[in-house]
Amino acid sequence: MSLQTVFVTNRNLNAGKARKKHLFGNDLDKSGKIYFANAQAVDKEKTKRRKLSNKITRVHHSIKKTYQLNLKPDDQRTEYLNDIIANSDNGRPWVFFLHGNNQTLSKNLVKSRIIQEEYQVNMVIFSWPSMSYEPDMAPSLILAGLLATNPSTLMLAKWFGKKAIKKKVRQYNIAREVAKKTAPHFSEAYGIIRDELLQPLRNAHNPHTCLLTHSLGHHVLRTLAESDNPLPAGYEFNTCLLHQADEENDNHQSWAVQLPVVEQSNTYVTRNKLDVVLLVSGVVNNDFDFGKGMTRLGNRSNHDSEQDSPLNYIEFSGLDEVGLGHGVAWDDDRSAEVDALCRPILTGAP
Repeated sequence: MSLQTVFVTNRNLNAGKARKKHLFGNDLDKSGKIYFANAQAVDKEKTKRRKLSNKITRVHHSIKKTYQLNLKPDDQRTEYLNDIIANSDNGRPWVFFLHGNNQTLSKNLVKSRIIQEEYQVNMVIFSWPSMSYEPDMAPSLILAGLLATNPSTLMLAKWFGKKAIKKKVRQYNIAREVAKKTAPHFSEAYGIIRDELLQPLRNAHNPHTCLLTHSLGHHVLRTLAESDNPLPAGYEFNTCLLHQADEENDNHQSWAVQLPVVEQSNTYVTRNKLDVVLLVSGVVNNDFDFGKGMTRLGNRSNHDSEQDSPLNYIEFSGLDEVGLGHGVAWDDDRSAEVDALCRPILTGAP
């Protein structure tokens, strides 16, 4: 039996020509509505042709593994989820995935498909518009590179380089604000998934379930944990993987242990000291103090954690094939060591 995938989002619903390309856009839905869709795995063949000369054309074929989304109106949602419950006896675990920054709809679908195939899990994908616009950095970076080759224009090169960086920083800061606005939407979506999917699945098939949060997605969780309306209780995932969290390491237990959806002893925090994405985030979030690059929860050493912490810490640093990685758990080239650490948490496998 094929793997099951439920897609939930607070992205805007596209219309007209845009909808023919993508069902959802990269902005917050103005009404604050959340949408449900069935996600059917599809492999799209892409062909690129590059003309080298009048007689020679190079053709490159590739396969894009993604999903075809089919919107489920509100009046069909419960029936749709009931059908999944009735047919979810494929014996596979369920992963509820909350992604991070820099994810267009297209990129989010591709990443989710990678995780699903790597671990052979059923998935609930919560997709939020963490890249509401893509900063056009290329012209400034190219010009900076050209100017840097001449000592007389080095200062001008630095100016253009800083201009490109500022564009990316602005995108990141907007994404952090969108994460805060997303928090109540995620809570609403989780409440529905809990009542209409996860709890009935537990009663019917009792699969292993895991809450997987990546990078800036933790800002959604933290916002909820520190709000007057935290995630609704009443259901506990078997495990929770806080993967390469883009939040401050200091006082992280003040919110990470307050998630009412998993036992503290079943919550795992991953860390890679060389994570280049979190290194940049640490600098940006500390007013460009380069001495504070390693201040994120996902890039501190286990030795920085309190010994009596109820959380479990996984140290990726120094393991084979990790390097500067940020998406360590689903890296195509992840080592056997990394897989052995992550697979039991995500799937319940021994």
